[in-house]
Amino acid sequence: QNRYIITEESLSYADASELEKRFTAKYPEQTDTGPAYGIRMSTLQINETTAGNFVLQASMLYGAIVLMVICLTVLSLQQLSDAEQHKYRFLVLRKLGVEESNITKLILKQAGFWFGLPVITAAVVAVLLIAGFIQTISAEISAYIGLRALLLQTGATVSILVLLLICYFISTWMMFERSVEDAD
Repeated sequence: QNRYIITEESLSYADASELEKRFTAKYPEQTDTGPAYGIRMSTLQINETTAGNFVLQASMLYGAIVLMVICLTVLSLQQLSDAEQHKYRFLVLRKLGVEESNITKLILKQAGFWFGLPVITAAVVAVLLIAGFIQTISAEISAYIGLRALLLQTGATVSILVLLLICYFISTWMMFERSVEDAD
């Protein structure tokens, strides 16, 4: 048998939790003999779902940031090791009379290419996968999360990742330039 109670006013989380404790103390959900009882309250279900969504979103954001930092660190180290290995190329360019501003532009183009190629490729693949994913489960997104909330969360995540990319790019570019300047 199922019994339903509809309260005149919404229960607070504390009241719903207290009611659940009292109910399960008097009518346990699991018994060896006799009937089993269960209680579900909208307030508790909504709160547990919200908490679960938050934990999932936070862990996915953390994972995205960690992976982005790892990838950008590898890209940065690769560029800086290239700077150390090829200092003589920039020294030759200086001796040939190439202006410092042109050398800076060359360094910027090289860093832009090696940072931009993997990031743009990953972004294009991610956009295609996310678009397909959203199309596949659009009904579930509308029902449980809401498209607007999903887009806001995605926008915040992308903003954080772009900020990381910019910081890594600028620091790598400046260290590359310093490394090449030391070649004189």
